[in-house]
Amino acid sequence: MTTLDLKKLTSCGSDWEANQYTLLSRVKEWTDQIRGNKLFPALYESIQLNFNLEEILRENLESKWWFDSEIKARRLNERITVYEKAHQIGFQLEKLLEFVEWALYLNRPVLEEGEIIRNFIEDNISIKKVTSNKNYLGKGYFTLPDNKKELLNIYYYEVNWDWYKNEVIHTMDTKLIRTVPFESIKISVEEFVKDFISNYQQLYDPVAFIFQTDLDFSYEETMLPIAEEKLLDEIKVY
Repeated sequence: MTTLDLKKLTSCGSDWEANQYTLLSRVKEWTDQIRGNKLFPALYESIQLNFNLEEILRENLESKWWFDSEIKARRLNERITVYEKAHQIGFQLEKLLEFVEWALYLNRPVLEEGEIIRNFIEDNISIKKVTSNKNYLGKGYFTLPDNKKELLNIYYYEVNWDWYKNEVIHTMDTKLIRTVPFESIKISVEEFVKDFISNYQQLYDPVAFIFQTDLDFSYEETMLPIAEEKLLDEIKVY
């Protein structure tokens, strides 16, 4: 899926009808994916679109207020002088605001449907820290079942810290390091993970988390991204 070029879609003087068609097509793709229980990247892109549209709307509403009060009409020598250039600018600004408001309205159902599914999954997936010591949380392991394929996946994770506008931003890199069929696990998942930590991994005394769920939504497009978000939130608590 190609990236949506919002700058091009909202440039003054562009073909607004063609822009509407482009956005309608993309929103339909997102809707089809989400209704197929494939949340990502559709939901991420929908959220980003909404954020950017609100920024554009806020900035241009301020411009419109200034334009209407200062530029659109001025009294010179007790007469109203309307500039042809001002008319052109005002027309394009109106078109832009109409498009942005329409796009926000079009995108809203995608956000709502996506958030309903995400909240349902978050409510039906649990996370547990299986190591009791206060280990370093920046690197470690977690397990997540793939119930459709009846596999337990073990991941290595590493948390990254960065700054944005004086706020700490946390991101996570993950790597699949082992896949185990359910049928080959003869002990509890917790005991299995503890055995893995003791015998098969390279970090010293690492932290480990296990996810438990009966859901079988799309794994790569839904379950794994939500588990990664949930793990990141869990790590912030400690």
